[in-house]
Amino acid sequence: MAGVGEMQLPGIPRCEPEEVGLAREALELHTESMRRQMKMGYLPGVAECLLKDNRLAYVGIQGYQDKEMKLPMTEKSLHRCFSLTKPVTAVGMMVLWEEGKLALDDPVSKYIPAFKHMNVVRSKHTKMPGPRGGGLEKARRAITLRHLVCHTSGLGYGPSRLDKRDKLVPNGGTEGMYLPFVERLDNGSIPDLESFCEELARLPLRFHPGERWKYSMGMDVLGRVLEVVSGMPLDSFLRDRVLKPLGMKDTSFFVTPCKARRHLTAFYCTKGRRKNQKTKLADKFVSTRHDGKLPEASAWVAPSRRQKQVLSGGGIAGSCAGGLLSSLRDQAIFCSAIINLGYAHSTGLQVLKPSTVKAMCKDWLQLKSVRARKHLHGWGMRKVGWCPFGHVAKDELFMGGTGSWCINTAEKTVVVSFPNNWCNDDVHGWDEKVDDLVGAGQQAISMYKRALQNFGKAKAPCTEPPEKRARTA
Repeated sequence: MAGVGEMQLPGIPRCEPEEVGLAREALELHTESMRRQMKMGYLPGVAECLLKDNRLAYVGIQGYQDKEMKLPMTEKSLHRCFSLTKPVTAVGMMVLWEEGKLALDDPVSKYIPAFKHMNVVRSKHTKMPGPRGGGLEKARRAITLRHLVCHTSGLGYGPSRLDKRDKLVPNGGTEGMYLPFVERLDNGSIPDLESFCEELARLPLRFHPGERWKYSMGMDVLGRVLEVVSGMPLDSFLRDRVLKPLGMKDTSFFVTPCKARRHLTAFYCTKGRRKNQKTKLADKFVSTRHDGKLPEASAWVAPSRRQKQVLSGGGIAGSCAGGLLSSLRDQAIFCSAIINLGYAHSTGLQVLKPSTVKAMCKDWLQLKSVRARKHLHGWGMRKVGWCPFGHVAKDELFMGGTGSWCINTAEKTVVVSFPNNWCNDDVHGWDEKVDDLVGAGQQAISMYKRALQNFGKAKAPCTEPPEKRARTA
């Protein structure tokens, strides 16, 4: 791997960390921590970067794109976005909103009539209602586009797994309700987004729109709205109206078998095998490959022309696949456009108006048009809200799938990280200020500021009178 500040991502100007107020030592420590994590077996490979003030200050690309084939991770490696697809779909919605082709408080049924008469499971019922419809009541209000974006629609998610060979087991009543629907998605019985929405609308909502926040298939339904309004398939619409204008040339829903062999990262599930006796944290890991033994067998390889596919604007269609593929560079460009209020440096285009992007960065769970209760918060954390780009808290926007990105609007920093694995085990010796690039970036800023202050104190002229200096001496 090249040293800190040496690697490049095409189209993003590079700089030395010190030029933008970052301490090099903190970033070098993070590079070493990545090597440590790979030695432990925690990471097969990783691609990540840090931008500050629209300049690339750090790129860390290590390990394997494909461990079995001994292919190294590169800046051209393609990663599964999963929920990182959601912000891209949200930008597509706002493009049409700026053109006056839809209104954010429109009922979804205006574009998809199947959602006009929705039923809701009464709170005391946790399982799918019986054939006579017991335990249901009519929805108190219509689902709007804002509800879809904010996950306050009453929709949920079904059960998930890492591989179709694994048993599909629902976790609770909500997932159980969606089980047959997800199974039909997995076996290809639901051919496209139109059919997806028709079947989803037949299922009852988990709560009345606006009364709770629950991560959901709302962005997939929004993807169908974009198709109806634009008259284009979702992949074509996002390519022409979002991805190309931003300069995200590597991002798509599918790749050819040839491109998969060259650039598609393998996908692993990593589990801790030996626990430290004192802390009970994992200090050794083993990774298992999923999504096909070979790259060309991946679910993200383009289907045949006769085979239709549900294009997931939310990042997963079924239990284990769906959403966009993207590169480290493309995600950095996307985040930069948010920092720059809709201006894409890579193409010189203003993709969205600055006022639109500013509005998208605010906590939409505080809007009266979104919530039917006084207080709503996202992801179980009271200080974390939700905006069309994802989680929002103070000056930070952050979103994740397998990889993640974090934007600090006050510090003007962007961090993008793409490990090619999924791991729920805690790592022995984990230090957020070193092992996590977001934490390491904040540490680099703090260290640089402290060094600058100390340098200023050392250079400050003595203001004591001569006689006092003499007595002191």
